[in-house]
Amino acid sequence: MERYDSDPAPSVSQGQDAKYKKIMDKYQKAKSRWNTWTDVWEEIYDYVFPDRESFYGEMYGSRRTEKVYDETASTGVPRFASRLQLGFFPPNGNAFKLIAGPEIPDEAVTPNLEFELNKITEIIHEGLRNSNFNAEFHEGLQDLGIGTMNMLVEPGRFLGDLHFTAVPPTNLALIGGGMDQVTGWFRWMYDCDITDIKHRYPYIKYTPEMEAIQKRDPRRKTRIIEATCYDPDDKFKDEHSYYIISETDKAILYETKLKGRGSVPWITTRWSKSGFEVWGRGPVLQAMPAIKTLNLTIQLILENAEMAIGGAYVYDDDGVFNPDNITIQPGTFIPRSPGSQIQNLQSPARFDVAQLILDDMRRNVRKAMFIDELDSRPNAKTPLSATEVSERLADVARDMGAVAGRMQKEFLMPLVERIVFIYSQQGIINIPKIDGREIKIVPVSPLLRAQDLQDVADFTRFNQAIAGTFGQEIGPALLNQENVVKFLAEKFGMKPELLAKQEQVESNMQMAMQLLQGGMSEQNQTGGN
Repeated sequence: MERYDSDPAPSVSQGQDAKYKKIMDKYQKAKSRWNTWTDVWEEIYDYVFPDRESFYGEMYGSRRTEKVYDETASTGVPRFASRLQLGFFPPNGNAFKLIAGPEIPDEAVTPNLEFELNKITEIIHEGLRNSNFNAEFHEGLQDLGIGTMNMLVEPGRFLGDLHFTAVPPTNLALIGGGMDQVTGWFRWMYDCDITDIKHRYPYIKYTPEMEAIQKRDPRRKTRIIEATCYDPDDKFKDEHSYYIISETDKAILYETKLKGRGSVPWITTRWSKSGFEVWGRGPVLQAMPAIKTLNLTIQLILENAEMAIGGAYVYDDDGVFNPDNITIQPGTFIPRSPGSQIQNLQSPARFDVAQLILDDMRRNVRKAMFIDELDSRPNAKTPLSATEVSERLADVARDMGAVAGRMQKEFLMPLVERIVFIYSQQGIINIPKIDGREIKIVPVSPLLRAQDLQDVADFTRFNQAIAGTFGQEIGPALLNQENVVKFLAEKFGMKPELLAKQEQVESNMQMAMQLLQGGMSEQNQTGGN
């Protein structure tokens, strides 16, 4: 984690032993909860993420594909992440906007304030586009498919730069706290040389014993733990403590306070959760029975094909024929004594694949990951229309209503608060608190705007009902045209400055009438001639 210039100098406190024990007790508590999930996650990794590091200490790049016989899930999860990314955080679009909250008086909501908030919104979006956010967010959404996405947001090397890291659950433990929130993050690294620690964290301070070990054995392996914990001493302060700990040397190498909203670099988002669990449950976890059944089915089909190709045989043990020296292949001469036989052995059971509906199982896996909803129609020669895309987005939004709420509460708002904190520390922006009271975050991404699309659909049906009841001519007379245009522009996320003012509307209508009358007179003259 980057250290700000305002952070206090690293020091080792007098009560280090007691503080170290207190932190490690929290770490062990978080690790025990993590251990209860590792078997479940490892099974998911075996079938869905065979290219990832194991939870049981396997080396990077080791082969782990022996259980994968069908690639529907392993290739579907990246597509699932891409569709979520497009729906929640479009790579080249806007995901939110900042507006004045209810605690700001109406007279203070001036065009200048709106202009400043729009400018800050654009600065934040530009910072996201110029960083590695899109790549890491895609990786994090694949973890969200399992249940929990953990994103580390840090300042980059230069002013205004942002750096994101999607941390998988293989080396991260969480601890829960009040109001169903995550209040502790523990990331460990077990393969660090004692010299590499100083390169990675140049601001840490070794103990005298560690300095002696480094001189004597600079390549000694050291277990490092990064701990970010809520400070429970004063529950009304928004403070966390950050530690770098050497578990091998039982020493705190660095500590600092993280004060204020957005000071914590961790953002944890759960797909869904049960009770007091700190880890979430995702659609991949829910689809694991279908994924395992699909893999087993393909495995049995392949084994049946292997049996059909290679076959099984019986022979008379006449002392001449030796099956250990025989290879069944074309052009092979097999010696046997007169009268002895070699016969094909028919299997007593047949694996009838015609009764297995593989396409249905694959479709169920894809549907669990919301992949097929936004795909084009099978064998369609034309792409989806805008209306059909809108309806499919509305269906997905209805299916993901609770998830959309969690994405807004547990990801979008902490992300904006974190970036605002970094930019405020660097002097790039100056803004009141983004707490929903002074400054509000309004989502504008497609899936988070599902209610807006529903409002437009309701208005359209209302307009059709009015026209069907009173006629096409009566409908416009019953509506306030200016307010209707503003309502639709807001629901579609259009910028207010794109709308013409009332004087411009009247002028444009007069000009259109003049052009219409001129065209009709010219047509009449042409017809008369």
